[in-house]
Amino acid sequence: MPEFQLTREILARSTARVWDLAKLEWTLHEIFESEEPETCLCGHYPIIENCVLRNRTNGAFATVGNCCVKRFIGLPSDLIFQAVKRVRLDLEKSLNAEAIDHAHQRGWINDWERDFYIRIMRKRKLSPRQIAKKKQINEKVLLHIRQTRPPASVPHT
Repeated sequence: MPEFQLTREILARSTARVWDLAKLEWTLHEIFESEEPETCLCGHYPIIENCVLRNRTNGAFATVGNCCVKRFIGLPSDLIFQAVKRVRLDLEKSLNAEAIDHAHQRGWINDWERDFYIRIMRKRKLSPRQIAKKKQINEKVLLHIRQTRPPASVPHT
């Protein structure tokens, strides 16, 4: 059962010994799409949409597939990947608040870009300048998602 393997692996990297407490220790540190299929901590293969989790209490890292992050830990990685896929197909589409927040927290976009995007995100009619700026921000986020890999200090598990 993959979910039990994931639980066992996350508990082994956690301070807490109870699943419900252990999963609260983990935050979404980074997301990336791998060029080659990888294996999730649960044993699932292949995974392309990877999430690097960081334990707030002990600093441990774990790389997990997007589905496991959403299903068992409840972090919003699936929403970020959905937005990225949508924008990759059409640069005029909008990222969602989760993707914008993730990009801002990582320093990929600045405060002004975040505030601008949140203001125009749901609007149907944009000026040519607003469309151009939105596309520029979308390109920045896509570039970082493609280039992001776990830091060298993160054991790739």
